[in-house]
Amino acid sequence: MKARAALLTLLGLLALSMVTTRFQVVPPGALRAGIAPLSRLSVVAADNVRRAYQTLVTERQLASQVGTLQKENDVLRQRNELLTREVARLRQVVKITTTQAPNALGIAQVVAVDPSPLLARLDLNKGARDGVRLRMPVTVPRGLVGQITDVSANHATVLALVDPESTVGVTLQGSRGGRGVARGVPPDRLRADFSRSVPVKVGDVLVTNSLGGVFPVGIPVGTVEKVLPLGPNDINRRVIIKPAVDVGVVEDVTILEGL
Repeated sequence: MKARAALLTLLGLLALSMVTTRFQVVPPGALRAGIAPLSRLSVVAADNVRRAYQTLVTERQLASQVGTLQKENDVLRQRNELLTREVARLRQVVKITTTQAPNALGIAQVVAVDPSPLLARLDLNKGARDGVRLRMPVTVPRGLVGQITDVSANHATVLALVDPESTVGVTLQGSRGGRGVARGVPPDRLRADFSRSVPVKVGDVLVTNSLGGVFPVGIPVGTVEKVLPLGPNDINRRVIIKPAVDVGVVEDVTILEGL
């Protein structure tokens, strides 16, 4: 009985399968043709979304790399600027030791300038710990700046030539003789007195002499800008000097050991 029931069940399932297959709904060709473009469109849209996402990810990665490279470039640029400045400082020392004086202590940076228009004083970032002492000459390749008048452990003050308290012995460049004394005339000139017999004229270059025993001989001080008229009772010839160095724009100076 059980075998017969199983056989009947199998036959019934077979008949049902044949009936459902016979009457299965098959989409007509026109319907399939209408659906095909939509299918392709969805595939294209999905592909575009995938590519857009990949592009976005790539752009973010590139932006991150560009930012990293820019930071590295900034660091390299700063290092290059520091090296360039250091080379310029070394060249300054070499030029000064070969043209002005062989006994340079080293380079110092101007970190402050006296704001008073009646004074001309510079603060340096070197002091007693670096070997700086009072009365040391301070110069640049163009010419003399002044001398050290105050020293602390890490700083020093320079009395510039155009300060009213500054004096420097000068003479005509080229071994033409004539000893004079130049004094600062704020804000940016010097005044020098020479003997009446000294043939000083406009355009003459004045350099340091040994007067006072502070500055090495032959460092440029400035150029004669004006020769004042002599009065009947004048015993000295007075001239106005344009300094060789504009202390208002000096950044690095060389400190000399002095005489």
